[in-house]
Amino acid sequence: MIGLLELLLIILIILLIFGTTHLSRAAETTKAAMRVGKRRFWVTNPVTGEKELTLMTAEKELALGRRSDAEVRQKWGLYDDSRLQQYVQEIGLRVARASEQAKLSWHFSIVDDSAVNAFAAPGGYVYITRGLLAYLGTEAELAGVLAHAVGHVNARHTATRYTREHGAQAGLWLVRVFWPAARTLSGLADKGLDMLFLRYGRDAELEADRLALGYMAKCGWNPAGLPDALSTLGRLGDAHGENSIPWLSTHPSSPDRVAALENVITRLKTHQTDTGRDTYRRYIEGLSFGAGPSCRIGFYVVRDGDSWEAITKDVGHGKADPRILAILNGYPTAKQPRAGEEIKVVLITSTKAQ
Repeated sequence: MIGLLELLLIILIILLIFGTTHLSRAAETTKAAMRVGKRRFWVTNPVTGEKELTLMTAEKELALGRRSDAEVRQKWGLYDDSRLQQYVQEIGLRVARASEQAKLSWHFSIVDDSAVNAFAAPGGYVYITRGLLAYLGTEAELAGVLAHAVGHVNARHTATRYTREHGAQAGLWLVRVFWPAARTLSGLADKGLDMLFLRYGRDAELEADRLALGYMAKCGWNPAGLPDALSTLGRLGDAHGENSIPWLSTHPSSPDRVAALENVITRLKTHQTDTGRDTYRRYIEGLSFGAGPSCRIGFYVVRDGDSWEAITKDVGHGKADPRILAILNGYPTAKQPRAGEEIKVVLITSTKAQ
């Protein structure tokens, strides 16, 4: 169905172009345009199977994805580790092939950025930063993050946001035409729109979460990997502030989100328990950590009496905040590590040839 915004825009455009005296003839022209629009601007949502009005056609999605990929590579570059890149691509493809758009040409890449983030461009381009990889603890957590991004792509959340944003911008332009006094408010209105469409909405997040859990279960990973990853990101946000974590800036969280995921997992009635912890650790050993090239992820077996503070000082030479070391290992910051456990640590090493 056409939403209220789209209907109002159609009426305003008719009045603007044709005037009220030619409304009848304009209506016939609009009907003809709508018949063309049904073929071009009405697409089937891969997740719901329903038709929806869009300003981002499938062709535009693919073109935007290719352009975005070139911009990402130019701005940040990809992390220079072909083995790790191939691993992420393989995990992502397993997820994507269990999704509604299994035949889409999917691309999964590691961005060479210390910021903690993952994002997707239309057309099947999914990115995760090396900064986020460091904080994940298992292959199931990695699969969960990638599956969440795949869910956003399949549900066309970016395309929906694009359509709403551009429709709203067109509406503002028409309002300014008919109400000149509104032009003085244009800067504020535009800024408000930018802020409004910066984030995915709660419904979109929950839908991507639900889809991700289903993809993971189909692939054989423990779906608990996704809430585990979100719990770690939540602790990181508590330690540094949500605005300093790009993922949390674009993926709004709420106190009950992890609980909602756990309820969905219960309803799935899945018995998948594979986390791929050891495999994941083999791949991220030596991963660059932070802004400089000298700090990398290594591993250390906790001894009796060790604390995060002592490990940070003795093993990491004070390069990582003890709270960050706890979060890196999936711990609440107030809980100390267990003796005998192999944990991630931040080591100072020479630049490693990839």
